[in-house]
Amino acid sequence: MMTIAFTTFKEALRKKLLLLIGALSVIYILLFTIITYFYAKDVKNGTLMDTVQIASIASQLISVMGFYFSSMLVALLTIMTSLSSISSEVENGTIHSIITKPLKRYEYIMGKYIGLGIISVSYATILFLLVILIPKINGLPVTNIMDLSGIIKGWGVFILEPLAILSLSIFGSSIFHTLTNGIIVIAIYILGLIGSMMEQIGSLISNDNLYKFGIFSSLISPFDLIYRKMISLVFSGAVIANPMSGGLIPVPHLPAYG
Repeated sequence: MMTIAFTTFKEALRKKLLLLIGALSVIYILLFTIITYFYAKDVKNGTLMDTVQIASIASQLISVMGFYFSSMLVALLTIMTSLSSISSEVENGTIHSIITKPLKRYEYIMGKYIGLGIISVSYATILFLLVILIPKINGLPVTNIMDLSGIIKGWGVFILEPLAILSLSIFGSSIFHTLTNGIIVIAIYILGLIGSMMEQIGSLISNDNLYKFGIFSSLISPFDLIYRKMISLVFSGAVIANPMSGGLIPVPHLPAYG
């Protein structure tokens, strides 16, 4: 099993797709750094905000947006590296030479999961730390309300997203062709984003049907739910105004389902 994991890890690192995602990540981090730098500069000079409280809330928004787009990059890497993890070997027939006695099928699948999981979790951890450290270095007051315990718990929840996506993608890869699996996984991921927006709109306008649709979509696609739980932990349960996520702290039992 560990041999399969190591082989999968090396094969994923050799993919040109990782270079593309790496380039996107560098561009994103540079933009995030520039935005937080000039924002912090305006806050310190008193040219942007009148009170410390407003500056803190606004800087929280920037950090949350950093987490949000980081989670999307993590999802992109996880999906792209795992879509054809099994289906490609089935289609070209190489799986018959791999799955031989004494290697069992579950060991083969778990090896794939571990190998790809190491890449996804490592990437997620790097982005998570950068999103926290960059505002801290630039002196944004948002970091003053974070504590080590909340950051560790938030990281633990943050890495659940790529692991959950990886589980779905590998499962689909064992059943469907690569293209079909890609459409299904991406559709389920987008469903969670749309459902989160519907939940937010339903809450704002007191529309019970929209709100229930958002809850139902979270049961099918819990990825955005995991993100919101992470935010509530990192910021000590504070409700953060995030136009991309709804700013709603998830029901305690739903993240466990996700």
